[in-house]
Amino acid sequence: MLTIPAHVRPKDNADKERWDAQAQRLRLLEGAHADDVRDDIRSMFASEIAADLEISPDLSRNTFLLVYNQLNTAYSQSPDVRISDDPDVDLSPVITPRLWPQQTTVGLHVHAVNEALVRVDWAYWNGATEATYRIVTADTVVLTPDPNHPDQPSRVEEVRARATASGETAWTWEIWDVTDPDAPIYRIEEVTDQGDRIDVTAKYAPEFVNAYPYMSEGKPVLPYVLYHKGIGSRLWNYQRGIELVRGSLRLCSLWTHWNDGFTNSAYPQRYSLDVSSQAGITRNIAGVSVDVIPTDRKSILKFTSDGPTGGTLSQFSPAMEPRSAAESLRTYEQGLATYAGLNPSDLQVTGAQSGYAIVVSREGQRRKQREIEPALRLADQTLLATASKLANAYGGHTLPTNPRDFTISYRGIGEGPDERKAKADGIAQELTLGLISRIDALRRLNPEVKDDAEAIERLLTVDRIDEVMAEAAQADAAAPTQTAAGGAKAQDTALNGAQVTAAQGIVVAVASGTLPRDAGVSMLSNFFNLPTSVADTIMGTVGQTFTPPPTIN
Repeated sequence: MLTIPAHVRPKDNADKERWDAQAQRLRLLEGAHADDVRDDIRSMFASEIAADLEISPDLSRNTFLLVYNQLNTAYSQSPDVRISDDPDVDLSPVITPRLWPQQTTVGLHVHAVNEALVRVDWAYWNGATEATYRIVTADTVVLTPDPNHPDQPSRVEEVRARATASGETAWTWEIWDVTDPDAPIYRIEEVTDQGDRIDVTAKYAPEFVNAYPYMSEGKPVLPYVLYHKGIGSRLWNYQRGIELVRGSLRLCSLWTHWNDGFTNSAYPQRYSLDVSSQAGITRNIAGVSVDVIPTDRKSILKFTSDGPTGGTLSQFSPAMEPRSAAESLRTYEQGLATYAGLNPSDLQVTGAQSGYAIVVSREGQRRKQREIEPALRLADQTLLATASKLANAYGGHTLPTNPRDFTISYRGIGEGPDERKAKADGIAQELTLGLISRIDALRRLNPEVKDDAEAIERLLTVDRIDEVMAEAAQADAAAPTQTAAGGAKAQDTALNGAQVTAAQGIVVAVASGTLPRDAGVSMLSNFFNLPTSVADTIMGTVGQTFTPPPTIN
């Protein structure tokens, strides 16, 4: 992570507080939270106990990362992006091979930090042919809200480390300001050791002195897009979900204490009265000197009685029962998940996973994705529109620049076999009871069906196939047993349930235009050993080109 010196940090206390909170979340995401756990240990235990525990804090139970990793599903598969007016337009200049894989990290930041910032560039001064994208962490920027859109910035100040000609590192603030479209500002300011800022634009970007780098149709383009976890009217929501942040750090501290107890307190503590030994050392415990004898199972100890009546060797009961203590911590861990917006029903605890981790059910993952999709879609549309402005201005393209022209469909995670079966069984029961129609049943099982018209077309196709199959079965039953040219009986050519389903898929593919009609008929005939006439009857009018009647003058 980028460690920013104190003299470079913003002077405003509100921004300092925000940076600290967001930086802590980012450290949890990157596994760099050891010092945060040490601070929490010091706040929980007495200094002499904390001094022993903080030597090796347990970072293995990162509930914060565990939960949000499971909820970050929107970009697990590349979204489907189309232009409303022209679905065949080439979007490769703005949808680059790196975009969606990188957006996976953006999605994680949005879930965990509540906001994420993406910088888009078109390096025309270096002959760029496509847009580039860069994640800007929230703890490196100061934003000024747009008066007309308070959840989006009109001014961005980003801290960036730059290499000087001598090879040293200089800390700078890069400023982009489009608050006044008629007088946009671009400036690079270097921070001195005293914390003052000096304009060094001529040093690092001389071509942009008194010039704004990105213009589109005479208007300045702000190359930053702010992503939000939810649609609102504020730039930052950095305190939202703070319970999970602090609880995750506390859980690390408690597991650290559990590890120490498992090692030092899960066994009986032995003691002696009026007995001495040649072995032993003196330890300082809570400010008091105590003689102890470190031993292992191979040790043989020799004791001498210090009194006339003999001494006593005994033991205390174990100070910790590891199993019950671990179960308590797991219960605490599962409770933390509710602060990520999860319901108890969203948590799946079964089999070998029980008690070891928070497992979010697939339905819980889909529900959280549906909640965050509107905000992600707005930001992604803005990002692509911003990149299109740069592509048009500096790459000679003619891409749409209105965010609403981009239609984005997120794929997320699909249903597993068990989920699909349970869903189908439930729909079948509702259909049997007459609570839903066949159209409703088909659309529930196939969310990709856009409207009732498409559902009706699919059902008619299914009915037509069933009718042809029934007629063929009746004909086979009435006719005497004959053998085909290859020696197969006519009854052997009848289709079973799986084959009927496969045949339906071929007809649907022809209906959707993904398969030519001739190829579909040929596949039905060859795959299922059907006469061409029967295959053609099954296909019906699907895929046939409609020829209008001649015009009578």
